[in-house]
Amino acid sequence: MNRPQPPLRETTGTGTDPSAPPLLLRPWSYEDAEPLVRHHRDPQLRAWLATHLDTTRQARAWVDAQNAGWAAGTRAAFAVVEETTTGLTEPLGHIAVTGGGAAAVRVGYWTAPEARGRGIASRALSLVARWAADEDSPFAGRALELVHAVGNEGSCRTALACGFPLTGTLPAEPPARPRAQHLHTATAPWTPPRLQRAARAA
Repeated sequence: MNRPQPPLRETTGTGTDPSAPPLLLRPWSYEDAEPLVRHHRDPQLRAWLATHLDTTRQARAWVDAQNAGWAAGTRAAFAVVEETTTGLTEPLGHIAVTGGGAAAVRVGYWTAPEARGRGIASRALSLVARWAADEDSPFAGRALELVHAVGNEGSCRTALACGFPLTGTLPAEPPARPRAQHLHTATAPWTPPRLQRAARAA
C-alpha cells in the first residue's frame, strides 16, 4: 500500500473498567525487538504460536515481515499498547488482520502474561474488527474470520464475546498449522456486541 499503516485509538472508557488507560494499536518497530523476545519466552504463549522469536535479530526480521505485509496489502499487524498519563507502555500484545485479494480476512492475536485477565485482548479485537469493517479500510467488504488453536480456551472465549461465533474446525497442516484450529466467523456486517444486544432489546 502507498499510505502508511494507521494507528488505531480506543475511546477513553471503552473497556469494562472506565478508569483503565485507553489502548493504542500501532505498527511494530525495531524498538519492540527486546519486548517481543521477552514475551516469546512465556511458556503459555509458546504453546500456541507456530513461530517463536528467540533473538532480537529474529524479532527484527519478524517486524520487517509485518511491514512487508502492509506494503503488499495483505496484512496489518499492530502492537497493542496502553496510553497512560506518563506515556505509552511497552507492547502488551499483538493483533493482526491478514488476507489478500477477495478472500476472507482473518484475525489473530496474543497477549503478554502481564496483560491477561484485563480484557485487553477483547478490546483490541473489537477495535481492529471495527476498523477492518469500515469502508475506508483496505479490508472493507470482506468476511471477517478468526482462528485459534483448538484447546486455547482463552482465545475461544474472547472470540465468542466479541461477536465471532464458532463456525468450524480446520485440520492441522504442519508446519504452518501444527494444531487443528477453531474457525470463528463474524456476523456480517460486523457490529460491536453491545450494540447487537441493544438492538435485540429495543
